[in-house]
Parts: sequence; structure tokens; C-alpha cells
Amino acid sequence: MNDASSGKATLRVRKRDATIEPFEIAKLRNCLRSAMHGAADPAGLDNAAAGSLAEAIQEYLRVSTPRRVAAAGHLAELVEVVLSQTGHDAAAMAFRQHGQLRDQQRKWLMVAAPRPSDGRIVQQRWRKSRLVASLQQGHGLDRSTARMIAGRVEQLIFNCGLKVVTANLVREMANSELLAWALLPGALIVKKTRKHQSGIGARDSTDPA
Repeated sequence: MNDASSGKATLRVRKRDATIEPFEIAKLRNCLRSAMHGAADPAGLDNAAAGSLAEAIQEYLRVSTPRRVAAAGHLAELVEVVLSQTGHDAAAMAFRQHGQLRDQQRKWLMVAAPRPSDGRIVQQRWRKSRLVASLQQGHGLDRSTARMIAGRVEQLIFNCGLKVVTANLVREMANSELLAWALLPGALIVKKTRKHQSGIGARDSTDPA
């Protein structure tokens, strides 16, 4: 449940690219749980532990944050401090290292695209928010869904270890994720039939559903 659903739609987060979006406790809970699982923290196997810590951080932000807008960097620091002070030292370390790696990956990654004025290929630093905006405008997705798709595309690129990608590749990877989540209008649904016990060969159907 986020702030909007609980009737307290005042707490927001300023991302590192200066965009501001609503605070989502579910996202914070998943972040804490992932850190504990990644550090093989036995307490991390209990979802209630991550939920309790997330609620504590949320309440602290409500009381202490001026204008109810928390910087993403400050939120990350709070997560690390709370994990450490509640006995989850390994999880705090794993969270810090993950954040540092992600920051480095975002600084290194460049996107190459033709310049509208003369068609020359230029490179710009990767910004997930740019893809989020494109998904919202081009596919009519809500911000939460667009961020989810953009996050998956970003992780795929990082997993490939690429330092430069083309804008076309990013677009195709986004379309692939949209297709996987049935969010690409007009896409065909491929149905596969299993081989029959009698030995009749399998047949793939590509008829639109």
C-alpha cells in the first residue's frame, strides 16, 4: 500500500535526475527484502521484518522531511542505517555495494542516436527517466508500469555489460518487455500445441487470438 491508497498522498521522492514521484512503501519493502535475501540474512526470509522496517522509515520521513519531499540519496542512507542499527549488518553492506555498482553502471552507459539537426550519431548518458517518459507518451502507460518496464530494460542492458547502446536497441528491448507483459497493442499471441502421445507432430499456431 502506498501513500495515495492510505489517504496520505503527501510524501514524495526526488529522484537523482530531479524528477519527483510519489513515495511507494511497497517498493521500499521490496528493496529491504532484496538486501536481506542478497546477504543471506536469515531474518530476511521473514517478509514481516522488511515490512516493519519499511513502515518505520516511512513514518520517520513523514515527521522529519521538509515539504514532504525526500531525496532519493537520503532515502538510501536511511535504508542502510536502519538495516545496520537493527542487526542486519550484512544486508546493509550488500545494499550499499549494490547502490554503488548501479550508480557506476548508470554513469558509464551511453546511448547513441542520430542528431535531428544533421543525422550525425551522438552519445548521451543513459537516463531511465527518459525511457519512462517515452513509454508513458508512446504507449499510454501509467508511471508505475512505465518505471517497471524501464527498470527491466535497464537491468537487461547492465547484465549484458554494454557501455554503449543504440536508441533503436533500447526501443526494441522495451518492445520485447511490453510484449512479454501483453502491453504491446496489435501483437499476435502464439499458441503452441504439445506432441500427442500417438506420435503426431506438434504444430504451432500463429493465428490471432
